[in-house]
Amino acid sequence: MTAHSCRGLRSITDLTLMPYHNRKVVLEAFGEPGAAATLKANSIAAPGTGEILVSTAYAPVNPADLNILEGRYGQLPALPAIVGTEGAGKVIAVGPGVSDIIPGDKVFYLSRTDCWQDYVTCAAHQVIKLPPKLPGEASCMLKINPATAWLLLHQDSNPNPKSWIVQNAANSGVGQAVIAIARTRSQPTINFVRRRELIKPLLQAGGNIVVMDNDEGKATALDAIGGDPVVLALNAVGGESALRIMSMLSEGGIHITYGAMSKRPLKVPNSFLIFKDLQIRGLWLTQWLNSAKYAEIAKVYRKLAGLMLQGKLQQPVDSVFPPEEISAAITKAAGGGRSGKVLLDFRTKGNE
Repeated sequence: MTAHSCRGLRSITDLTLMPYHNRKVVLEAFGEPGAAATLKANSIAAPGTGEILVSTAYAPVNPADLNILEGRYGQLPALPAIVGTEGAGKVIAVGPGVSDIIPGDKVFYLSRTDCWQDYVTCAAHQVIKLPPKLPGEASCMLKINPATAWLLLHQDSNPNPKSWIVQNAANSGVGQAVIAIARTRSQPTINFVRRRELIKPLLQAGGNIVVMDNDEGKATALDAIGGDPVVLALNAVGGESALRIMSMLSEGGIHITYGAMSKRPLKVPNSFLIFKDLQIRGLWLTQWLNSAKYAEIAKVYRKLAGLMLQGKLQQPVDSVFPPEEISAAITKAAGGGRSGKVLLDFRTKGNE
């Protein structure tokens, strides 16, 4: 039986009899990411009641994946574990009791951390259906960066979308999504970057002000906005960079930390809290995914997918690797100077 003929089935009783093997990236011991990730294979399981079987197409290599491999993430799996916090593919079979998803549907994994494998058997509510015309490369990057940017910009305490927001790491996946989504809200952005060659591309992408992440860049930005209020600061770096954007906030402004690229702590001056009454908050996408209702989550992702289809929200791709080159993919993702996300391509599985 082939994958093509499998798509017409609503349930499969014994997939282990099929000529399939499932390549998976496994973590057996925390350590240096490129060495900790190993490629193995096993047979695939049939979808049970309420389950679906998805054939993975693409999966990105995210900073969270690297942190998990190192053993430095906020929530670590029991070992051994299959790696991968994000991915997308096509449903090839569904089990009994599944009515709203059919073979052939394109989906991305919502609440899985084992996406780096050819096939995923999961509950139907652990995926979100995608528009058929959304490319696979974009689909696999929908879960984390665009949704994080959306949540950062749609806080209840951000009542004036016309006021300035400031962010560091503006060239990151989240940073570029912030620029794109802010443009749909007509909200101007101040964007700090650490490499001068990133300034022009981010201006072309719609960033209103793009400057170097230093005191000179801060002075340039403040001069450009005059006395206009800055209501929101988005921090993915920590350390001095976090304090720099925090110092630009107007009275009562909000500072949200969602990453810590510099691995340096955030030390808040007392004056920022006493005299400026700043609100210091954090955001972790996983908490929202765990606490929000499925209907609310699906609604947000439908909006984000729509922006992607309209060309208003793009997630650049730097390079694509087959899973057999997982070490090289991780090395590339961990290095500097990239122009987008590193993807793993699972489309050619050798048994279809």
